[in-house]
Parts: sequence; structure tokens; C-alpha cells
Amino acid sequence: MKNIVETVAVFLRKYRKKRELTQEELAEKSGLHPTYIAKIESGRQACSLKTLSRIADALKVSPHALLGKIDKKQAAIYKFQNEHLWDILEKGNKSDKEMIFAVAETLIKKKQKNKLSQSVRRNKVKRN
Repeated sequence: MKNIVETVAVFLRKYRKKRELTQEELAEKSGLHPTYIAKIESGRQACSLKTLSRIADALKVSPHALLGKIDKKQAAIYKFQNEHLWDILEKGNKSDKEMIFAVAETLIKKKQKNKLSQSVRRNKVKRN
């Protein structure tokens, strides 16, 4: 199964073309920058759920449509992980929750930074 960034890219492109919109027109309708739309559509950039919702609204589809289909096994895994995470969060106090969210944000930013560094290195290798 493709990763979620690639899946969103495929379905974003599919629905944008189905609506006969350019990336610039979609950017205008969603209030986003055309370059950002291009990066999401090419699979080079992940987006937040809020951004996914804005794009879905502009395309007049549900956000789920941009996530594609998942099989029953994967859905069960996601459900278990989601329920487990909520169980952990419910048991914690306010400072525990703040710390968990801070750690999650740090990990996400680190992952994005690593992907960017890898992309820069690949581009340097291609130029040489």
C-alpha cells in the first residue's frame, strides 16, 4: 500500500482534473498557494487535516475521498491505534497531554526536516 502522502497526491490530482481545474484555480478556491498545491499533488509535501479539508471543500468532495480506500485489515489497525491513543490521553493530566502533543509535533517536524534534507541531497546528486 502506498503511503498516505502518495495516496492524497493521486486522489487530489484525480479530482482536480475531474473538476477541470488547474492547480492555480484550485489554489485560489482553497486559499492556498499554487506551489503548495503542486507539492501536495506531486507527493513531495504532506498536508495537515485542516489543509486537506480546505482542498476537499474546494473540490466539492469529502476529505475521505482524498484518502482513498483502505482494506479491512488496515482499517482495523487504524481503529485499534486510534482507540489506544485516546485511552492513553484520557488517563493523562493536562501537563501529560501537553507533553505528548509537544513530542508528537517535534517528531513530525524532525521527520519533515529529514525528508527535506534527503530531497536536497538527491537533487545535488542528480546535478552532479
